[in-house]
Amino acid sequence: MAAQKTSSPNRYAVPAVEQMLDIVEYLAQNQRTYGITELARTLDISTNGVFRILRCLAERGYAEADPAGGYRLGTKFFTLGMRLQARFDLRRRARLHLERLCEESGETVQIYVLQDDHAMVLDCLTPAASSFIQVLPGSRMEIHASAFSKAVLAFLPEAEARRRLPRKLVALTPHTVTDRGELFGELAQIRDTGLAYDREGYMLGIYCLGAPVFDVNGEAVAGIGITGLISVSHPEKQLLLERAILACAES
Repeated sequence: MAAQKTSSPNRYAVPAVEQMLDIVEYLAQNQRTYGITELARTLDISTNGVFRILRCLAERGYAEADPAGGYRLGTKFFTLGMRLQARFDLRRRARLHLERLCEESGETVQIYVLQDDHAMVLDCLTPAASSFIQVLPGSRMEIHASAFSKAVLAFLPEAEARRRLPRKLVALTPHTVTDRGELFGELAQIRDTGLAYDREGYMLGIYCLGAPVFDVNGEAVAGIGITGLISVSHPEKQLLLERAILACAES
């Protein structure tokens, strides 16, 4: 079965570039080598097209071929990623505070930044526990359903917050807020308390508590907090967790 193409029509599209990106993104999400024919069939690209794209990527160091003829992403992408790391200095500066919050709470700790109409996981730390949630840094998340992105949205000018929201607020679970009026009411509460909540709105069985991180100019630049399993959560700890998250965000 061919992979679903999720991109919307774009009058500026360059088919060969889009095919290359489809290949790169697929290889990034599936950590093993793939043959040309397998990729062509999965991504609905001609075998010749896949061959030419992979050869070009390999010549530039962005793909590697094994002796059996399978391909995977090359180390050049890692080099580019390391060069981009300087743009995410917040991740480095927040790391110590995240580690402290993770140890204090015994829960997974995350920090998000907004990227247009999505949120990106800047970092994720997991506790020394038998069960926990793990999210890969770099993952793109729905902006309207995450406690961490809502913590930032709440402190943006309303016009900017509305601009960043997608046209349709998708229901990820039966608990996701999909009504804009209700969502902006929730954002107003976040401004009052400094705390954002996700009670199974993003994924069933998962809860999140978040707070905004402000820069020296008083602008919300990130959302920080914890993610845990409702099945092993302790409601009596919520006040302590809220205080710890607020202290982390302010530090």
